[in-house]
Amino acid sequence: MAAIQEFDLPARWTSLLQDTFSEAIHNIARMWPEEQSLKVSYRVIEGYDPEFAQDILAHPEHHFRAANQALQQFLLDAGESNKVPFLRIEHLPSDQVRTVSQLRADDIGMMIAIDAVTTKISGVRPRLYLAVFECVACGHTMEIAQPNEQELIEPLECSQIDGGCGRPKRQTRFQLQHHLSQLINSQFIELQELPEQVKGGIQPERIVCIGEQDLAGQLNPGDRVKANGVLFIRSQRKSGKDTPVFDIFLRIHSLERQNVPLEEIIITEEEVNEIKAIARQTDVYDVLIASIAPSIFGWPRIKESLMLQLFGGEAQLNPDGTRSRGDIHILLMGDPGVAKSQMLNYMSTISPRGRFTSGQSASAAGLTAAAVQDATADGRWTLEAGALVLADLGLAAIDEFDKMNAADRSSMHEAMEQQRISISKAGINASLRTRCAVLAAANPKEGRFQPISDAPFTSQINLAPPLVSRFDVIWLMTDNADEEHDAKIASHIVQTRLKGSSELLVNEGSMPDPTKNQQAKTVGTRTDGVYTQLPKDLLRKYVAYAKRTVRPKLNEQAQQAIVDFYVKTRKAGGEASDSVAITARALEALSRLTEASARIRLSDEATLTDADRAIRLTKTWRFELMGEHFDETSVHSGKKTAARNQERQMLDIVSTLQNHTGTHAKLLDVLNEAEREDIPRSKAEDILEKLVRGGRLMRPKGYDTLQMI
Repeated sequence: MAAIQEFDLPARWTSLLQDTFSEAIHNIARMWPEEQSLKVSYRVIEGYDPEFAQDILAHPEHHFRAANQALQQFLLDAGESNKVPFLRIEHLPSDQVRTVSQLRADDIGMMIAIDAVTTKISGVRPRLYLAVFECVACGHTMEIAQPNEQELIEPLECSQIDGGCGRPKRQTRFQLQHHLSQLINSQFIELQELPEQVKGGIQPERIVCIGEQDLAGQLNPGDRVKANGVLFIRSQRKSGKDTPVFDIFLRIHSLERQNVPLEEIIITEEEVNEIKAIARQTDVYDVLIASIAPSIFGWPRIKESLMLQLFGGEAQLNPDGTRSRGDIHILLMGDPGVAKSQMLNYMSTISPRGRFTSGQSASAAGLTAAAVQDATADGRWTLEAGALVLADLGLAAIDEFDKMNAADRSSMHEAMEQQRISISKAGINASLRTRCAVLAAANPKEGRFQPISDAPFTSQINLAPPLVSRFDVIWLMTDNADEEHDAKIASHIVQTRLKGSSELLVNEGSMPDPTKNQQAKTVGTRTDGVYTQLPKDLLRKYVAYAKRTVRPKLNEQAQQAIVDFYVKTRKAGGEASDSVAITARALEALSRLTEASARIRLSDEATLTDADRAIRLTKTWRFELMGEHFDETSVHSGKKTAARNQERQMLDIVSTLQNHTGTHAKLLDVLNEAEREDIPRSKAEDILEKLVRGGRLMRPKGYDTLQMI
């Protein structure tokens, strides 16, 4: 195939634009400056002339020049002068798509596409595109194109051909005329491989890209994007000299797919039909519950809530500009050895865009975003996205949540409720999105949960009450001895170990990998082809498909059921005057669980059955956590109702005795009065000690006197 000649390109581009895109070009002229570029699909060019399309991939720079020239001419003919439009080619064929670590010398100068996530962006700066220089000696002006963003090309002499004086550079000076030159916006963008493309244990590779014109300022850290462009190289410099090793850069030509939900998971039509068939099964919920961490025995209700968390509710934007989140946050509080970490690990692998971190090894910057000083540019500070930002639209599993530093945990408040992170560091004020469900696990401070204690279970873990209250579902996983149950667990664990394959032999290649063999694909199928348990891969696709296509809304019956449950629970109340059985936050949690239940059936209508499932799960976890009389105030204050009542009684006694004497109350009188109120002496002394330490009482004249503050 003979290469297409360069001088022939403008004419061919002109005819292509006239035949196919004349209306789109007129739209650009109308929409200027909001629209400054014409987006052209590669598939359209391929349909028009396959040979021409192939040549674009091999010699992109010539084509971009010719295409922009033809586009500008088109606008000039339409009477639109002084507009510099750009042509952007999208939807490259799949054999041109690379990951960052796959880039090689053969790709340089070719047009390729890179699937990646934005980790760092610089400020938008003007760059010379076409420089106009004026000769100081004779006043003649010259235009010089500036193809390299790292050096300014100046004229070597005042050209005589177009009317200059002919003096070389050393005999005259050339002044840059800013107002006549053409400046374009330019920005450095750092892209990193997608987490699902990285091999375990290797640091993901990065590439520095240059976005120009209307592409500058489009991306934020954490955005997933397909960047189409041309690779170019610049020599690495060592001690002021160029070396024969080169750094690769990408000049971005067009951007596609900015955070389209779960676009990276490709689902074929055949798989869509399979998913729809599963959703129609009457036992679809049982099938999905069985598919969640099948190697872990028991905990069916917890697995049910995790299943609902995978699918999630629908985030809503309200007319007043506020946003209600759709993601369900779950906290697993459990004794050691109840398989919390295993569940978290499993959930992070089956959830699209799942991320797993452990409390001790995660800092606030690692979870949210870090401000990093740029080593390559001029020492400017830039933002790097953390785990929650990278799990946007997915799930973040945080193990040992209680072991995180208190300062680091405080950054979780906004990330969980508003689902964004406001960063104010090193002169950067930015807001990043963290629309992910949080699944956290925490251990009790005392090693095991103490059922007989003044502190409720939620304050036996090292988490602040405001953070605990942000979770929609809180499960208590205690390790109780029960002969029958223990026997089942023991045989299940032993059986699971027998089914496994030796890791050493799998790594050596002398044994098939159990996760990749054919049986793993057909796990749980019945003889009639109906699933009893879904393979991991299909479950991921099911979740992605449901999240992408189903937008459930609660019908009237479902709404009424949730309202009735809320009102009835509020009315039942607690034992104390200050206790609240349920707060308005629970209403949103119930709505989210109901929507998730409908989404599993791929239904756009959440019915009474879905609401009942949400209410049943909510009742279950509330009962396990606090028994019949659930008290939100206990969760918020970290004290059970009885303990709060006794504190209030002691304060009342001190206050009454103080009013009698007019100065202070005597300790002995207070203890005697407390005994009449059925508070034992030792207990009363402990409460008084706590109140003095907490700053609510003081001892004005020594240990034996008490006074209200």
